[in-house]
This record gives sequence, C-alpha cells and structure tokens, in this order.
Amino acid sequence: MRDLYAILGISRAADQASIRKAFKSLARKYHPDLNKDAGADERFKEVNAAYEVLGDEQRRNLYDTFGEDSLKQGFNPDAARQWRQATGGGGGGGFGGGGFGGGMNIDDLMNAFGGRFSGGGPRQQSRPPPRPRPQKAADIEQRLSCTIDDLLSEEKKIVEVRRPSTCDDCGGRGGAGKHSCPACAGTGRTKVGTVHFPCVACSGAGHRFSMECEGCGGTGRTMNEERFKVGIPPGVEDGQIIRLRGKGAHGQHGNPPGDLLLSIEVEKHDLYERDGNHLRLTVPLTVHEALVGTKIKVPTPDGAIRVTVPAGTTPGSSMRIKGRGLPKTKSKRGDLYLVMQPCPPVTDSKEAEALAAELDKFYETPLRADWD
Repeated sequence: MRDLYAILGISRAADQASIRKAFKSLARKYHPDLNKDAGADERFKEVNAAYEVLGDEQRRNLYDTFGEDSLKQGFNPDAARQWRQATGGGGGGGFGGGGFGGGMNIDDLMNAFGGRFSGGGPRQQSRPPPRPRPQKAADIEQRLSCTIDDLLSEEKKIVEVRRPSTCDDCGGRGGAGKHSCPACAGTGRTKVGTVHFPCVACSGAGHRFSMECEGCGGTGRTMNEERFKVGIPPGVEDGQIIRLRGKGAHGQHGNPPGDLLLSIEVEKHDLYERDGNHLRLTVPLTVHEALVGTKIKVPTPDGAIRVTVPAGTTPGSSMRIKGRGLPKTKSKRGDLYLVMQPCPPVTDSKEAEALAAELDKFYETPLRADWD
C-alpha cells in the first residue's frame, strides 16, 4: 500500500484544512464523471480511501502510530501498544510495513492473544460493541418558489428533486466480494470517547467490497432526479417548511429514508402586496375622481369587480372587499384592501398649473397648520 500522505501529496505535519483542500482538489481531478483517462477511476478510489483515514483525527493518529497495521481488520490499538512496550518497540521492526518486527505481524498477535490484551494479566472476554441503531437517511432541503396564484389554486405543484436512490446496476448491494470493514472490524460503528458513531469508511454497513459497483462506487446508491406533486397548504407563509416524509435520501441497509424539506418562497406579485392572509391593491385615481367620486373596475384574484369610490377620497384611505384575499383554511379566506392613491397629472402645461392653483382656494384650512 502506498503511503496515505503521499497519495494526497501532503506532509505528515499537514493540518485538517490542508488535508481537506488536497482531497477536494484531487477528487475533482480524478472524478470518473470529469476524467475519462485510463486509471482515473482507480486513482479516485485511492484518494477517497486515503482521505477516509487522514480526514478522521482518531484514525489518522492510529495510522501515524502503527502504520498500515492500523488499517487491518480486527486491529486493536490497546493490544498493539502493550506489545510495543513489551518488545521495546516491536523488536526493532516498527509498526510500519505490515509487521511488528521479529517475524510476528499484527494478525499473529491478534490470534495469539484472542484479539485483546488486559494489562498483562489473564485474558478477558471483550464485550461485543453495541448493535447499531437504525439510522434514518439524510434529509434533503430545497426551496419551493410559489406565486400568489399558487397559494390560491388547489392544483398541486410539481417539484423536481435530486436524491440518492438505490443503484440500478447492483440493486443496492454495492458490489461483489463482500468482506468485513477493516476500519470498524465489521461493527458498522466507531467509538470516540464513550460515544459510538456510524463508521465513515463503510457508512455504517460493517462491510466493504473487493469489487465495487462502477455505477455507484460501492455505495449502493446513485443520484437520480425524481418528481413529486406537492399540495400547498392554506395559510402558508414565506419561509415556512413543508415536510414530505420519506422523500429524502433513500435508506441503506434496511434503514428508513430521510425527509424532503421544502422551504416556501413566495414571489412578489405585480399588483398585490401580501399582508398575512390579506392582500392590498393600490388604486390610482385622478384628482377629479377623488374629489367628486366615481365608479371603477378593479382586479381581484377571482376576477374584476366594479366598486364605487366616494367623493372626497383622500390618499391612503382604504376599502375592504371581504373574502378576496388568501386562504386561511380550506373554507376561509382573508380580505382584499383597496388603498386609494389620488395622483396629480405629470405635465408641464401652464394651463394645468393654473387650474391646480385655482384648487388651492378651496382648502378650508392650511394642510400643514399643525406644523407651526
């Protein structure tokens, strides 16, 4: 086996940031989807295998201490340390290169001592590791853009999602030649302190393959695009999350699938402004219409209606149209508020200016009298 540091092209003193940077660069360079050269696929797998060890501080420390032996199935670091102390460093042979020195390797040691040392005393039975609990697959988060019309419609929206699914080439098996994962000794779990986590080398499966499936790289899953129909619940707000259970990543090894989390993003409407379940519509009026009143046609989400604008309408005054807003429940809706906005004509006509000056005579009190 090549030195893992040499595979990633880094020094043994590299920090985790440097390790991640080197891995990402090489993974992009040799990814089978991007690099069709002969050998790129094997190089990609080699880079991934190196990062699985060096990217994990615990496994990296064991590799730095015991070399390739730490990667072997059934490796027991406590036993290795005690053997090292007992032999003064493994008889001069060290822990690299697959052996302990003196003709005994880690496999011989594990077989001789039953896979465990106990402080030099009699052999003790090791407790079996805890059985992994079913781990729900990852949730997928995605934005769902909606319009005001979508919130009013009872039709379902189509959502396209890329999610990990069972590989068609291998039926989710991952490959052939299944063997126990050397990183976790087939348990599917690794221990950090007193806490057990799913093994990163085998994704909690407890095994790996001599011949991995080319379609999925041994994971048993590939990225597929799927379409779902989603009903928009009444009263949904911008930023609210809709959870579709079981529509996230497919579960592996009998584990349940994750969920699809859709974050609602309501687009701005050209006419209406949303206020909770109510809608507001600015209604422009001429000065004459506001002064003497008029009947006009205004749009609503359910079609145009005619309304009467009372005489003397002031800017900002509103009129409520009941039940023409957004749904609160399946049977109730908010209201539509018409906000009146008298607008003076935009013109440089001297005649218009003279007429506007004539209107000033009819204000009974100065508009800014309270400012003095």
